[in-house]
Amino acid sequence: MNTLLTMLMLLLATQAWAFDAKSQCVICHGDKGKMESLGAASMYLDPAQVDREVGMDGATCADCHLGDSAQPSKEASHKDMLRPFVVGVGPKVKGQAVSRADAGVLKPIAPLGDGMDRMLPEGDPKKLEGLGVKMLTGIEWHDRDPETLAYSPKVAEQTCGRCHAKEVKDYNSSAKGLLKHQRAFRKWAEPLPGPQNCGMWFGQNYENMKSQTSVPFTAAQNAATDRSCNTCHPGCNDCHYKPFTGKGRHSYGKPDTDSCYGGGRASICHAGPMDRRRGAGYVRGEYAFPSNLPRGAHIKAGVQCLDCHKPVNHQFGHLASDDARGACAKCHADIVKAVQTSSHSKVDCAACHITVSGAYQYTFWGKGNFAGVETPYGKHKEYYGTRDLPTLIKNASGRWIPVKPYPMAVLNQTMELGPTGLLFRSIPKRSVPGNVRIGEPPVFEVSRAATDVNDAFIIVGTRNDLPSGNKAILWVQMDKLSHALGQPRGCATCHDSHVQVGKSEWSYFESKDVAKRFKGSYTVTADKNGIRFSDTVWETPIMAANRKVEDIAPFAVLPKDAWDVKGIDLSIPFDEKKTGKERGELDKFLAELGKRKGGDELRKIRVIAYHNLEMAQKMLKAL
Repeated sequence: MNTLLTMLMLLLATQAWAFDAKSQCVICHGDKGKMESLGAASMYLDPAQVDREVGMDGATCADCHLGDSAQPSKEASHKDMLRPFVVGVGPKVKGQAVSRADAGVLKPIAPLGDGMDRMLPEGDPKKLEGLGVKMLTGIEWHDRDPETLAYSPKVAEQTCGRCHAKEVKDYNSSAKGLLKHQRAFRKWAEPLPGPQNCGMWFGQNYENMKSQTSVPFTAAQNAATDRSCNTCHPGCNDCHYKPFTGKGRHSYGKPDTDSCYGGGRASICHAGPMDRRRGAGYVRGEYAFPSNLPRGAHIKAGVQCLDCHKPVNHQFGHLASDDARGACAKCHADIVKAVQTSSHSKVDCAACHITVSGAYQYTFWGKGNFAGVETPYGKHKEYYGTRDLPTLIKNASGRWIPVKPYPMAVLNQTMELGPTGLLFRSIPKRSVPGNVRIGEPPVFEVSRAATDVNDAFIIVGTRNDLPSGNKAILWVQMDKLSHALGQPRGCATCHDSHVQVGKSEWSYFESKDVAKRFKGSYTVTADKNGIRFSDTVWETPIMAANRKVEDIAPFAVLPKDAWDVKGIDLSIPFDEKKTGKERGELDKFLAELGKRKGGDELRKIRVIAYHNLEMAQKMLKAL
């Protein structure tokens, strides 16, 4: 019986994990002694273990890595083979691809510890110095183009597409696969889609960017910025390749929150826009600046990104999709129903359940450094700090949402842009060039509705009074806040006054800009007269060589009211008498409820009462 069971198990294993024993890849890399004799012990791979980690029946080494598995020599078998690579920054390497062998990265692809940097490898100091690399800033998987660092649709078709043709085709035509929306930003000086925090798209846009820039701007500067932007946008492996789990360097699987946050390759992917920019990120912790912000209830409960954000045919929809917002009802059906039938039916859940936000409190595009390259478009974003409360505004569909308004500017401009009033981020239909070399279409169409993102902004206008004399376009960035949901902000924060007041505190440090950290703060007020940034204070910065204050902190040389905007009603509307009466009735009901003895049912009624008093009263009566 035992012999029969053993034979059956071996038969099933052979059927499930049938690696090609005749493949030159298996012959060489499956020979531990040979790999050790060649000084490449880390490249020994147990083929059966690799099959189990990959979890794809019938997939061969060449299906994923290309090369020629029939050739016996190293040179012939490795010709045109795809490899992960590292990104280096230094005197000779400007945020560019470096082979792991050249960098002296000898350890297998595996987490080096814990945290968001756990996949970043350590190179050989002498080899890095010889290459002109000061530091390694990232590791990229092999479906990226080593020249631009962008996801390569062509590589995906040649590899993943062998078995997953439909999925690759869907993704390669999707907004995420083509970076459609970011690439639609071609000019700073246009009302829509408007200037924005991530800047303009630099790829296939150099001549256009050069014409907008009032100081010398080279193709090398443009390319360095393009590479830096590309590293944030994902390919197949960014989502599905999971060596960061510690379960093997060929592990694959369904995307989860870790992979959405960069899979241990530092603060990239959704860690960037959510935790570092908007400041109401999902994970927070070490991904957030400051790192001591309270974490949301959902991350504590183990809810995964894809539990709420459901892709269809590898199309992820948009940030404000009904599917994502409707996901609340899966766990909070009674509360959602209560809100939908209350006077707050047009108030987004996040409007009440997000309190403190972090990350950028200012951002300025001016003379600076990108990936080791001095450029007129350095992004001075290190004004990390906290905003005590979001500002609530009514979106394009009439729904109240929380945003974080903060001053932004881009310097060194040739064109002017006039004031616009409050706008919601949308993209008029336009044609965008692709990179044919890496498998993108020559041109593709892009458009985006005002309700697809819910980010808002106010273009303040162009200033010509900087000491340098260069034009600067000023705007108020108003990023929609969506995550870090937790205890509500309290009725009084909206209904004690029509005026909205928030306090920002920040500190700035970037060694290429300042000699030491400096701090500051301001108050943002939104009311029926518009928006104002007042009580602005800051420590005097000690500038680094070749930097001027206006490069990184134009607020220090412009008038204190430079970002103030009048003529927009941003007050909280409510009837004082009616609201006062309803708050009194709620307080009375909660007091009476507190006198009763009960368990979960009374706790549920108490929660419902905050969202819909009439429904809670009916529930109590029925009880």
